[in-house]
Amino acid sequence: MSLERLVEITSSNAARIFGMYPKKGTIAPGSDADITIIDPTMNRKLTLDDLHLEDYSIWEGFDIAGWPTTTLLRGQIAVQNGQLLTSPGHGQFLKRSISSDITAAPVC
Repeated sequence: MSLERLVEITSSNAARIFGMYPKKGTIAPGSDADITIIDPTMNRKLTLDDLHLEDYSIWEGFDIAGWPTTTLLRGQIAVQNGQLLTSPGHGQFLKRSISSDITAAPVC
């Protein structure tokens, strides 16, 4: 999958579906500047710690290629090399709903 397609699936299209675009899902003036930087050369197996889970996940042990190294939240570094650098409550609740553009027509 190309990087451009990954961004469409995980960011742009998701933001459009939930009626949050262009505040979310794009890098543009007026948008939140939430960005995740991925190291595409990192190969590893997922662990429960990676997923912040204590019990079970079907993804545990799954081989992955590429891993997030840095996450920016509204332009500020929130996570770097697996370390959370923000405090609880730093996030911001954004109301979302399914966009009428999505519900007005068949998905396929």
